[in-house]
Amino acid sequence: MPDLAAVQASNAAYSPDYVPVAIFIGGTSGIGQAMAQTFARYTKGRAHIIIVGRNRAAGEAIIASFPKPTDTTDGWKHEFVSCDASVMSNVRSTCTALTERLPKINFLVLCAGYGNLFSTEETSEGLDRSLALRYYARNVFISSLLPLLIRARQSGQDTRVMSVLAGGTAVRVDLDDLGTKKARSATFGSGAFKTLSQSVGYNDLMMVVRIRIPLFL
Repeated sequence: MPDLAAVQASNAAYSPDYVPVAIFIGGTSGIGQAMAQTFARYTKGRAHIIIVGRNRAAGEAIIASFPKPTDTTDGWKHEFVSCDASVMSNVRSTCTALTERLPKINFLVLCAGYGNLFSTEETSEGLDRSLALRYYARNVFISSLLPLLIRARQSGQDTRVMSVLAGGTAVRVDLDDLGTKKARSATFGSGAFKTLSQSVGYNDLMMVVRIRIPLFL
């Protein structure tokens, strides 16, 4: 792994001859916000940046902080797309809308999350809210938007997918309790903790199956 200085130098030198399309899911706070702002800074705003989240005011404030290129004909654009990613029907409709209007995607960054160590909460679709954001939504975003990522890669452009979630802390996936339904119906607190820890392992497997195999092999 390169050291931090090498990474920073590589980022600073990034200057593609095309306008990259970058989507940040959960980009209105925390790591997602920082990554969107950093990407905008390194590209000097010459990118089509889409922040997807629930908080429009926060998203638009972040976008307002991005540098703006002087060339208004270059195709760059900065926009906010509203989506409560804990509801899969919302995720699917958002993906459909993006697929219908975007020619390609270069960078897909998934940061949306929710975690409660003491209790579990279900969404209107009957999914654990933590798993919905930390696994199910990310899976739907990746599988639905993969054709646009493949299109960018086939044209010779940079293509990356990043799912930010407690890297290096995955535990063995419990195949006898997928979705952690058994754990969540058991002792108070234990189900919530298991759900959080299992979601990391789910993500690791998802990135191999959904991304590494179809996109990079």
